[in-house]
Amino acid sequence: MPIAVFALWPALHLMYGVNQHRSDKIDQRRRYAGRALLFAAFLFASQPYGWEKGIFYLLFSLMACSVVFVQLRIWRPVLVQAITAISIAGGIYALV
Repeated sequence: MPIAVFALWPALHLMYGVNQHRSDKIDQRRRYAGRALLFAAFLFASQPYGWEKGIFYLLFSLMACSVVFVQLRIWRPVLVQAITAISIAGGIYALV
């Protein structure tokens, strides 16, 4: 699994969070930090499979994470924070 995949969920959590449901109320600094993390994920997409396969995995994972994130954000916002922690731990494990 590419390391960049583990940065997608935290990036979505940074950009949208769970407390605000209106996108115009979300702090701009959080959005910029989330976009920067998403950009960093795309920079590391080539590891370890190369650019073509890495971008494919990253885009496919981004679609799946986005759908699950939106549903959990609406119905079970407590789980979003737990999955963010698991994703960060998985990214650190994959990096080491």
